[in-house]
Amino acid sequence: MGDDNRRLALFVAVTVVVVASSLAPAPTGPGGAPTGDVAPPGSDLVVHAIGYAAVAYTLAAALPARFRRTDSALPLVGVVVATAALGGAVELAQSFVPGRTLSTLDAVANAVGATVGVVWWRVRERDE
Repeated sequence: MGDDNRRLALFVAVTVVVVASSLAPAPTGPGGAPTGDVAPPGSDLVVHAIGYAAVAYTLAAALPARFRRTDSALPLVGVVVATAALGGAVELAQSFVPGRTLSTLDAVANAVGATVGVVWWRVRERDE
């Protein structure tokens, strides 16, 4: 498997994990009642940001070489927009999943994570 295919496979794997975990029904207790949060308040926003940073980072790395090696920021802006749109779509889909709700704050955390992931990728790419 070539480097391009490996990068693409990693992007797909990370995205599947993030989306699947986001769309899994929330845990319930006896009688189907939600079990409630067990993590500290706000920690879910950090998890969202980290997940979508990973999606954006791996997507940026999976871009064809002509887009990765350009000085133009346009391809990376596209990565942020695409990743943030994915996060928004997942948030919308969560409104149809038992125990999940649509959250604007989660969508913002997804977009922030996408931005951080692209910046992180760009910094690492320039260091190499």
